[in-house]
Amino acid sequence: MMRLHRMTYRPILAALLVTTMLMAAAPVRAAFINLTPTNGVNSTATVALSDLVSGAVTGITVGDKIFSGFNYSFIGDMPKPVDVQVLGFKDVDGNWGVSFHGAFLDLPGDGASDAAIRFNVDIDPAFLARGLRISDAHLFLNGSGVGPDSVFTVDESFLGNNQTLHTFVSTIGAGGTKMSDSTVFTPPVQTLHVTKDILALAGPNSFLPARATVIDQSFSQSTIVPEPAAAMLMLVGMAGFGLKRNRQRG
Repeated sequence: MMRLHRMTYRPILAALLVTTMLMAAAPVRAAFINLTPTNGVNSTATVALSDLVSGAVTGITVGDKIFSGFNYSFIGDMPKPVDVQVLGFKDVDGNWGVSFHGAFLDLPGDGASDAAIRFNVDIDPAFLARGLRISDAHLFLNGSGVGPDSVFTVDESFLGNNQTLHTFVSTIGAGGTKMSDSTVFTPPVQTLHVTKDILALAGPNSFLPARATVIDQSFSQSTIVPEPAAAMLMLVGMAGFGLKRNRQRG
């Protein structure tokens, strides 16, 4: 039997070593993580927004909803993506959604701070097959506070839809608060491309930051009723199938 010289093994060993090092250095990617709350409003588990933005986590599922395609940008005193936690959320009506938890704020002086969160929300394929579509969107602002001549707002829009959502806490002028908002999509949709803009401005005479710590979002669904023509075709098909079975039995 021919014996290989020691020098013959060195290129093979080097290649194996390089392959092992590359595999070890490659980021570990997680698929969709289930954050459906099992007891209460929020899930016990969380995912850092930075992992969703980088793709280390592809997305999350919450009940019958799928959330993916996350993007985040910020200026001023808004938190870094690693400092924002994403949780599964269920509102008081049982609708599924997501909750963003972080120190969204603007400190007095140096102008306003702003952050933008973008993501997609889809109906789970199993529920989509049952005819469910997204019919409503709900926005909730929590843990907010402002000092004199200050404002904190969350505005939301949906690519391809004219509907918008708006919540705020303000002491500018007459001031006021609006802690929640909702909108209806007509007709209901299968996918939403969400842009959430978070703006905070602490007044020059304020000793407190303009802030909020929790921004909740939920989506409700409705069942699509087939159009009359489609329903008639379905009935004709079912009748034809029944007639065929009767003939086979005869």
